[in-house]
Amino acid sequence: MWLIGSLIGMTWRVKVIMPQSVNIYDPRSTPSIYSFWHSTLFVVAYLFRNTGKSVIVSPSKDGQRAAKTARRWGHSIIFGSSHKGGTAALRRSVKILREGGSIGITPDGPKGPMEIAKPGAAQISLMSKCPLVTIRVTAESAWRLKSWDKFLLPKPFTKITVTLSEPIYPTIVTDDNDSENTLVTFTKLLEENLAS
Repeated sequence: MWLIGSLIGMTWRVKVIMPQSVNIYDPRSTPSIYSFWHSTLFVVAYLFRNTGKSVIVSPSKDGQRAAKTARRWGHSIIFGSSHKGGTAALRRSVKILREGGSIGITPDGPKGPMEIAKPGAAQISLMSKCPLVTIRVTAESAWRLKSWDKFLLPKPFTKITVTLSEPIYPTIVTDDNDSENTLVTFTKLLEENLAS
C-alpha cells in the first residue's frame, strides 16, 4: 500500500488552500488537532507526510495495516478508537499537544456512520485547549470503494484541492456550567465545518 500509494500520489496535481494562521507543514507551528473525514485518510496521510504529526489509528487489523503505511510516511501512531483504547488515546493525544506536537484524527472513524462526528476530536481540543483545524479534500476524478465511508482513491494525474480551515478554538463554545452541552455543541460545530 505504501509503495503503490506513493507512486500514485506523485502524479497528483495538488492545490492546498491554507489561512495565514495555519501551517500544517511546519512541525513547530501552533499545536493543533487536524480533523478530516475517514474517507480522505489516504490523501491527507500522503500529502502531509513527514510533517511531524501523530495520528490516531484504530487497533483493528485494518488499522494496523494503515499504521504501517502511515509510519512509512513519517507519522507517529496513537492506537485507539471510540470502540477500543479510546481513553488511553485521549490521554496520549492531550500529552502530545501539551508538549508542542499536533495530531490528526478522523472524527467519523473507524466504523462510522459516515461523516457523522463523534466527540473525540472536540474532547481532545477542550482538554488540551488547542484548536481544531478541519481538512476538506476534493478530487476531480476518483474511485470510491464500497466501504462504509466510500473511501476516496483519487485517480493518477487528477487535480486535488485541499482546504484547511481557520483554527477553531474551544473557547468559542466553552460553558463552565454545562460541560456535556459544551462537548455536544463543539462536536456539532466541527461536523458543520467539515461539511461546508
